[in-house]
Amino acid sequence: MDFIEYIKEKFPYKNIRNPQKKMMFKIYNSIINRKHLIIEAPTGVGKTLAYLIPSLYFAERGKRIAILTETIDQQLRIYEDLKTLKHSIKVSFFMGKHNYYCKSKKGKANRLYCQLNRKCIYKPNRKPICYCGASKIMIKFGEKILYYCPFCTCEYQKNKIESVLADIVVMNNSIFYHSKEELEKKRGFDIIICDEAHKLEDSIRRSATIEINFDNIINRLKYMAMYYAPSLLKKRLNPESDRFWEIIENYLESKNVMLDICRSDIIYNGVLTSNYYNLNLSILGAILDGYKQILGIREIVNSFDDNKEIDKKDLYFDFYSPSLINIEMDFVENKNLDLYIAEFIENINNLRFIDENYVVYKNKEQLICEPVFINHVLKSLYADATVIHCSATIGNIKLHAYKTGLSEYDYLILENPFPRDRRMIIALKDGVNMKYEIKDRDKANYILLKLLEAINGNTLILFKSFEDLYNFHNYLKENIRKINIKNKNIHVYEQGMDGKDAKELKERFIEIGGIMLATGRFSEGVDIPGEALIGVIIDALPFPVPTPLLMREQSYLMERGFSKWQSFLMTSFDKMAKTLIQMIGRLIRTENDYGVVVIQDQRFYRWVGKVMKEKGYLKEDYSVMGLDEALKEIPKFINKFRSPYS
Repeated sequence: MDFIEYIKEKFPYKNIRNPQKKMMFKIYNSIINRKHLIIEAPTGVGKTLAYLIPSLYFAERGKRIAILTETIDQQLRIYEDLKTLKHSIKVSFFMGKHNYYCKSKKGKANRLYCQLNRKCIYKPNRKPICYCGASKIMIKFGEKILYYCPFCTCEYQKNKIESVLADIVVMNNSIFYHSKEELEKKRGFDIIICDEAHKLEDSIRRSATIEINFDNIINRLKYMAMYYAPSLLKKRLNPESDRFWEIIENYLESKNVMLDICRSDIIYNGVLTSNYYNLNLSILGAILDGYKQILGIREIVNSFDDNKEIDKKDLYFDFYSPSLINIEMDFVENKNLDLYIAEFIENINNLRFIDENYVVYKNKEQLICEPVFINHVLKSLYADATVIHCSATIGNIKLHAYKTGLSEYDYLILENPFPRDRRMIIALKDGVNMKYEIKDRDKANYILLKLLEAINGNTLILFKSFEDLYNFHNYLKENIRKINIKNKNIHVYEQGMDGKDAKELKERFIEIGGIMLATGRFSEGVDIPGEALIGVIIDALPFPVPTPLLMREQSYLMERGFSKWQSFLMTSFDKMAKTLIQMIGRLIRTENDYGVVVIQDQRFYRWVGKVMKEKGYLKEDYSVMGLDEALKEIPKFINKFRSPYS
């Protein structure tokens, strides 16, 4: 069957949009010609189906495919869409370990715990009979044979096996980074399709970043000491007391315990055992010794200035304590926690191997080590596969290709499929300049309140920071009774919310409506169709904080002949523009959506909007208005489309 007939057979709806056809054939030709492809497809094109149908076509012809995305929500949508297309190929859904239940430690699975727990009975092994008495299923990877029990093998290990055997694997970018080498050793990928490709660079960078938080580690040591301390000593210990470690040290000195012996005294084989001291004494000795080693490293790190790049020669720290890792293995198994100390030791050791591509700096109590460029990392991950990048906001195609390790690529830019007259974008010329040093939060709050009245419908307000969000939230609560709007329900995206919490928040907003306060991170990938959302207000342009990473990236570009302005456009401006387009794109998700986007940050009116148009980020026009004019025009525009029953 040729590809045209295949599309007709597989496409689940009566009509195929022309942009979808273009996209499918472009992907088909790229794979046939083994050439990388970058696609910018605005919201509503139907890009998921447009890459899934070619994926199935080639999977049925023996190609193995990885489909990558950023969020679990999007993974689930892709996986469910694949189910609706008739096929007989094997498809797997592979998430990060934290999303699985670990039978061994009876809690969330953890990468290091799984790695260190070599005698785990829930892993596949070479024994054909399970400890439960059942015959195991044999799987063969090249010459290697393993057996796994369908009843006892943990979810993560099962999914890993399914991902090796599957023809299409749906996974997020982080898992691609951490697990791709292991998966490819058993069975490689021929095609890699990356959805939400504008997020790929940052998500791979986050995966490769080393973060060391001293407070977390020291708190873990305190609670381990409390857990293992003898009853009489435990009564004297208070984790909040300044004398906590002094009391433990005095106690161990009274028992003549030598800390350097405790470092390697304890063995863990499901049960802790000590070769030299009484077990509790040796445990407390190893914990105190670990604390002293960590305190020494922390004092050195605290001597560095905040947000200033640190010379790598100052980062060779020694940390040695096999006992401490064994104690934590026992502790997390009993308390169902993650391995903080083992991760800390791994990260400290990894600092030895960073090269000139990494920038290291201190941010408050954290030591952060980030790769400046990840294109070489991605090239290694792509290997010999044909790579397809899809996103609603690629921005500068050439820059995206360079930063994400694509060479000799083709590209396709598709037009917005929706009528543009159903959305109005307003740039306030008398808004507030929201640059951090000069912003007027009180005036910005007043403007947001007046805009809410003018829209008088379900509205999403997007802030750059939680500080600004909470400031406006307090202002809104004080003034909510004074404003003339029909629906006064307030929904707040809180700092620390995970994907599940954010999804539940979005669903509540869709169900009962009102005002949603969120940051730009929440907005990416959020679909709120119809009159569930008719207004988006952008409080401040999402320019990134000028971290040492960003400064190094700009310096690198200037050293290679780019001007300061060009370097700014390729780094800070590029990140801001792609995020802003995602924010604007929340409003129109279907043919019947309508509404108003207002950007109250004065910098958009003064220069940002113009540059975004010139550089191809913004594909449609915007209207410049003063606040008074906007307050008159917004209700007029909305009432042209508003349902009389809304």
